[in-house]
Amino acid sequence: MAGAYLMPPGVGQIITGMTFSGSTKAFDKHGRVIPVPSYRKFELGSYLEYGLTERVTVIAAPSFDHIRASQPGSTYDGLGTSGAGLRFGLLRNPWDVLSFEASFIGPGPPFSQGVGLIRARRAAGADLRLAAGHGFAVQGIPVFLEVASGYRIYGGEQPGEVHADLTLGARPLPSILVMLQSFSTIFTNKTAIWPRQSWHTLQLSLVYDVSPRWSIQGGAFMTVAGYDAGRQAGPLLAMWYRF
Repeated sequence: MAGAYLMPPGVGQIITGMTFSGSTKAFDKHGRVIPVPSYRKFELGSYLEYGLTERVTVIAAPSFDHIRASQPGSTYDGLGTSGAGLRFGLLRNPWDVLSFEASFIGPGPPFSQGVGLIRARRAAGADLRLAAGHGFAVQGIPVFLEVASGYRIYGGEQPGEVHADLTLGARPLPSILVMLQSFSTIFTNKTAIWPRQSWHTLQLSLVYDVSPRWSIQGGAFMTVAGYDAGRQAGPLLAMWYRF
């Protein structure tokens, strides 16, 4: 199952995980790698999905950020990028799915992806997303491909964000899911406070089903390209619980 898919009515899952990242490099406004003051981030978050009806799934994603940078005063401890909303099924058959998602995004941490840690906090906003998933088999191995595209609107003069996410997943064994994912964020404009930023991250992870209800996920991620964005990398660890 991928993010585009809906949960059956009365069925849900919670994914609680942590990521560690840090960098002394960043991409400048031309996309070149340059040295910057050191930066470290720890994020603890959960992702909840619950099937409300056959075509509606409730989603919620609270998170907490711990950010430290060598630049004096550039620290943050508090609510991370968090939100809640609904996913609506538009099309579904045994192999394909198309869904629309609308979420409220709460105010959160500073824009920590920049060449320098920007102290301005993120405003509240809304996230609108269209996602499509397709399942198939390769040499008898179940595989899925999910493509998601969205637009995030913020309050005040904060720039909007275009999001493009891609997930390729496969189950070489019934108890093992391998996922290769890419996450892209592109600012639509810039202001005196926020530069025009973009960053593109690759993530590779493995999910092992310990039991029908519990799974463990481990992996790593790295920002591979961007403009005015930190080149971050680090591990991730998560627990999955289905109910």
